[in-house]
Amino acid sequence: MIAGRRPRGRARRALAGRAPAAVSAARRARPRAWQGLLLVACTAAAPPEQERMEAAEGPAQPPVEELFLGETAFPQEQLELQITSAPAWERDGRRVRFGVPLLLELGITDRLQIGGELPLELVRHDRGVAVGLGAVQAEVLANVVNERALGLALSAGLEIGLPASARELGPPGYTLAPFVCLDKAIGGVHVSLSASAEVGLPAAGRSAAELSPGATLAVVSPLGDVAPTVELAAELDDAASLLLAPGVLWHPAPGLELGAALELGLLGETPDVGLLLLVTREIELAGDDDDHLKHGRRSHSP
Repeated sequence: MIAGRRPRGRARRALAGRAPAAVSAARRARPRAWQGLLLVACTAAAPPEQERMEAAEGPAQPPVEELFLGETAFPQEQLELQITSAPAWERDGRRVRFGVPLLLELGITDRLQIGGELPLELVRHDRGVAVGLGAVQAEVLANVVNERALGLALSAGLEIGLPASARELGPPGYTLAPFVCLDKAIGGVHVSLSASAEVGLPAAGRSAAELSPGATLAVVSPLGDVAPTVELAAELDDAASLLLAPGVLWHPAPGLELGAALELGLLGETPDVGLLLLVTREIELAGDDDDHLKHGRRSHSP
């Protein structure tokens, strides 16, 4: 229907109390009114579309801060400090392990991160109880690809491990572990894959280096402030091992992430059962007061 013209077949009604000149002016004003409304609607719709285009051109956003078993492909932003505590309880037959690792990650740039892990371990075994530091680790992570339009992030890194204070608490020698990690958004789900090749350097009682390749597949489904996760980790050492960890991560406040997962050993030298917890806090060392609200940049959709 054309503005200012009545549909065909409808009777014309007289406009009571209005002069012909006024009628003509009203008819001429109708197209202008419609044009004004159309212009306002187009102008109001422009900013969201522009924001969507700008968001698509930006970097991909991580769905969660940490995974229970695998590595994320997203480094911390420049001068962003992340502190994570990952308490874990595991039972393997008569052997019981309780660990409280403290992990620190610092963004040097938006694509380069350094970090470290200080694990406090308690292990009860057939010969008694061992308490002390596990394998202290240092890590560097570099982001290679981060494209939001593709829903893809790819990073590579290197982890260096020191000998544990006791054989029951971790590896007895130095370790080097190069690794890669990939995150791909597929619909509303993120699929993460990380793979590493840990090399145990020669130590006392060991004449040659040992290679232990491993990989972890994780599926994360962000649902608002909650993100259910499922992780499957495989490692090939003296024998193959397979570990499953279904869990959930929750963002109760900006910059804060809490999580819990059940650990189930499926194959090889893995714990029979375990409970994994995560408490992660992000702190901006520089920037505006609102920059620490990191939960807002977590992806709830690709």
